[in-house]
Amino acid sequence: MPFVLNYENIQKPTTALQIANHLNSLAETNEILIDSVRFLLSGKFSLVRKIWVDEAIPKSAYSELTKSEINHILTSNADDYVIYEPEYSRSNNAIEQILAVALNRAFISFVKAVAIEARFPIENIGLNCFTVDELFRRFFPNIMGQSMLVNFSERGYEVIVNDEVNFLNYSFRPYTSSLQAIDQLNEDEALALFNKVVEEIQRPEVLDIPNYMISQVYLYGTHFKAHWLEKLQNECHIPLRILNPTDTTEWRLITNDAHFNAMEAFRFVEPLSNVF
Repeated sequence: MPFVLNYENIQKPTTALQIANHLNSLAETNEILIDSVRFLLSGKFSLVRKIWVDEAIPKSAYSELTKSEINHILTSNADDYVIYEPEYSRSNNAIEQILAVALNRAFISFVKAVAIEARFPIENIGLNCFTVDELFRRFFPNIMGQSMLVNFSERGYEVIVNDEVNFLNYSFRPYTSSLQAIDQLNEDEALALFNKVVEEIQRPEVLDIPNYMISQVYLYGTHFKAHWLEKLQNECHIPLRILNPTDTTEWRLITNDAHFNAMEAFRFVEPLSNVF
């Protein structure tokens, strides 16, 4: 993006046009024909909430229940948000856990405005926390236990927790409190909070027992560098691996780009995940 997307920026009438021009310029430079477009949004633009329900609550009441639950933690009225329940369900005896996702209506309208300004035939708007989760389980179906997938995004760690069956959680942790971009930091600053983030998600201080039992952590993202793996592993007691889609035996990736480096396919996990 040519600039940071925040609430102030998306209110400006010229922002959608600027981004549309930027995307069209990228497409033209890379000789991409725009026949169909999918927008993949960062999960940090959403609120992902898990809600427990018992068998006394009919499924017809789930939507009203999720709206009420989310209303308690939002800073504005729930009517200002698009709220939906993905296909997700976990049970514990007679209690079921459902998932609710809230996206600000103003932000959704902004994204649609970008598509209109760019004249893109937009097919789908998705969240990377769900598409990456889907790619991981399709490409590596034999991995057992709970996994943590860490995306080194521009301004922070995007963390997905899942197991061999379900998406479990998503969170975003900035590299710095001022939301500095990773290219503004030196290597030590960019990696300083990694181990703390992994520990806090797995074992929040408010809980006496671990929230998750993470078996392995997979690292990926446009800003991740392969030589960081050894440095991070020296500080982390959980096995770390690089999430590289070319390592799968389930799928075969074919590209006609002579400059594509299969060893750095971890940089393209997000766009590849949107295919699914």
